[in-house]
This record gives sequence, C-alpha cells and structure tokens, in this order.
Amino acid sequence: MNYKRILIGGLVAGLLINVLDFLVMLAATGGLYEKFQSKGLFLREPRLPFIPLWILGMFAIGILLAWFYAVARPRLGSGPGTALLVSLALALLIHVPYNFSQACWGITGRLLPLVHMSAGIAEIVIAGYFAAWIYKEKE
Repeated sequence: MNYKRILIGGLVAGLLINVLDFLVMLAATGGLYEKFQSKGLFLREPRLPFIPLWILGMFAIGILLAWFYAVARPRLGSGPGTALLVSLALALLIHVPYNFSQACWGITGRLLPLVHMSAGIAEIVIAGYFAAWIYKEKE
C-alpha cells in the first residue's frame, strides 16, 4: 500500500466532505436549525468545540475512505467501480443507522435526518471517488 497516496487522497476527500457538507447544510438546513433553536430543541451554543472537531472528523473519514479503497483494490480491482462500491458501503454504514434512529426517536421530525442522511451519503461517495482517483500503488 502507498501510505503517502492514502494520506493525500484522504485529505482531498476530507476537504471535499467539509466543503460539500457546509454548502448542503447552509442551503438545506440553516433555517431549520434556527427554528429548532428558537423552540428549545437545539442548543444555541455547542457543549464542545463542535466546528474544529467536526472538520477534523471529516478529514479522518476522508483518510479512512482512501485506506478502505487501497485495502479493497487487490480483491475487487482498481477503478471507479471499486471506489464507488467501497464508498457507498461506508456511507450507508455511517449515515443510515444514526439518521434512521433520529427519524424514529428525535423530536425534530423526519426532515432533518433525511437531509443529513441523503447529503452525507452523496458527500462520502463523491469524496471516496476522488480519494480513489488520487490513490496509486507504489511502483
């Protein structure tokens, strides 16, 4: 495995996830958060330093996407098909269970978990594709 390319591809993937997530959340959910905060359903200030931890977490996910692609290549072959398959599998594992539970038990309704899940899956699949595109085996 080429750990340097895993890191580079993972950092690019993490950057993509962060940018796409910011754009989607700004466009699709910004008003919802304000509405939920005014009703007391969401805190106005996070308990932890959310933004820096979130950004770092998305970079970690990007690096893991690149690593999982590198691990899958010998078994599934290289290329976009493997990248999309691995990324989709990881996206579903990350986003479906949590957002399903929020849709069932959360007090904010079903729209917010649906947006988070749909956007999150798309972001990870796109980012995983780019991480795989950057990855090359050592010569």
